[in-house]
Amino acid sequence: MSEFAKKPSALLVVSDDYLAKQLTASLHILGYKTVRAALARDCYSVWSSPERFSICLIDQHLADQPGQVLAKYLAENRAQNVVLFGKLDNAESRLSLYQAGVSLILREPDGTAEIVAAISAMATPREIPVTKKASVVSFPSKASSGNVPWQVKALQRELVAPSGQVVALTRNEVKVCLALADSSNEPTNREALTRALYGRFDSSANRALDAVIKRLRQKIVANVSAIDPITTHYGEGHRFTAPIIAVS
Repeated sequence: MSEFAKKPSALLVVSDDYLAKQLTASLHILGYKTVRAALARDCYSVWSSPERFSICLIDQHLADQPGQVLAKYLAENRAQNVVLFGKLDNAESRLSLYQAGVSLILREPDGTAEIVAAISAMATPREIPVTKKASVVSFPSKASSGNVPWQVKALQRELVAPSGQVVALTRNEVKVCLALADSSNEPTNREALTRALYGRFDSSANRALDAVIKRLRQKIVANVSAIDPITTHYGEGHRFTAPIIAVS
């Protein structure tokens, strides 16, 4: 019983019984214990806390609701590793899901083998070769409104300008701001940013990160009427050039 309790838990939301049976068997082989919800409404009942499941696997073609609605809800409520599979041709919808925090969208996967392979790849840490870090010249701090820094308030999902103006943030925008605040004197590595948001580093995650940063820039300029403080340093990453700190 104790060994079973230590296994990672997967939430499986699939209406098709045969598909659910195949995925359950494959996930058990990977070492997961599974909880299945046949309908979206069953999932809302099963869902208790973001820490309960290591991965949430959702079929787009649920009997009572499009899976993308449920996937977005879980991601916005801090679920881990939300994976949506099925036909979803609308690029704007896919981008919106990534921005909400969905980890992976598999468009019309070729059977359960591809779904399980994707999950296995997500769960396996990739070894990144250690290379000598190039020396980076620190950028001078550019204070505005005296020495008052920008403030990232994660719980309130807000970015407060030195002038006191408040910019409302999405979940992923908060993550970007926290990463930039954590490395204020040099650019934050783009791969580190992408992995912090989506748990992986690939072309689709890269595009989603670009969209998050673009929207964040637009919000700052529109609400604060200031020069965009987020700079891009090609080959290195992104940096908030004004002083910025995270506050609780």
